[in-house]
Amino acid sequence: MLTSQSSTRSVVIERPRLLLKIASIEYRIQWDGAAQTWNVLRNGATTDVVARRKRSSAVASAIRDAKAEFKTTSGTVVVTCLEGRKLETLWRGTQ
Repeated sequence: MLTSQSSTRSVVIERPRLLLKIASIEYRIQWDGAAQTWNVLRNGATTDVVARRKRSSAVASAIRDAKAEFKTTSGTVVVTCLEGRKLETLWRGTQ
């Protein structure tokens, strides 16, 4: 009697990486646990917005800066908030 043995080889298939370009400019509000403040980043770099203790204050500052930049640029500007693992879009300006 013939029996077939299943091999336990794992096949690694490399999926193509997709670059999602949501916006040309992204303002991100991010919680800094060590300093207990909200920071505002523009395309990953720190901005001149002073770190805020309240989320609503950081959001208002980021949206104000994003709207000002949206008027002078031709592209998409978005404001997002990263809290834990959740990324939330708060404001989007598209042309």
